Amino acid sequence: MCFLIWAVGLFSDAPEPVPKTSDVAQNVVRIGVLKLPAVLVKGVTFEMGSDDESSPEDTRPAHTVTLTDFYISVTEVTVGQYKEYCRQTGKSMPEQEAGTSDSYPIAFVTWYEANEFCQWVGGYLPTEAQWEYAARSGGLDLKYPNGNTIDHSLANYSGIGQTDKWKRIAPVAKFPPNSLGLYDMAGNVSEWTADLYSEQGYRTLRGGAWYDGGDFVRCAWRDHVNPDYWLNY
Repeated sequence: MCFLIWAVGLFSDAPEPVPKTSDVAQNVVRIGVLKLPAVLVKGVTFEMGSDDESSPEDTRPAHTVTLTDFYISVTEVTVGQYKEYCRQTGKSMPEQEAGTSDSYPIAFVTWYEANEFCQWVGGYLPTEAQWEYAARSGGLDLKYPNGNTIDHSLANYSGIGQTDKWKRIAPVAKFPPNSLGLYDMAGNVSEWTADLYSEQGYRTLRGGAWYDGGDFVRCAWRDHVNPDYWLNY
């Protein structure tokens, strides 16, 4: 089973700055109803996708995309944040894995539920282009958020070792952020995006999950699933 989550995109309200406590945190602001930590990602033209022959066909060819500025949440939306959303709106809290707490990413939500949450807090699900640009530390030519190689000191993906002591899902922000200050863009839980994958109505997932191998957590990698798949979980 796949774990699903999202990042939050552009907001209309002026963000509230966070006191600077470190180099990574220097550009963090608080945004939306829940004051989610977020960073401003400056828009630019970049090459999306991959021409690597080992990449899936649906990531090729690399192509030019131009983005405007947007905000994106620093971490995957947490159980605690989603719990507060449910408390304020009367929504039902989805059952989570045993042993998880408020610091873990929320899982088992449909695309519709993720989209509704983002709208409620004042944002939206990121497009695939926004997600990939942010994952690539601002459109850099990188296979992974932190470089062209990956190991268990950098992300929670299939297996354990080094920093990765979690056999399944891990709390957010336990691995180094990329150069934009964004955590867990590779592995841990997959992330919903706003975009359709195909005319059959599937929605696109990005980032890979704790059970995926290294190839599946690359920045350009794409996956897809029925948007209401988790309604019956």
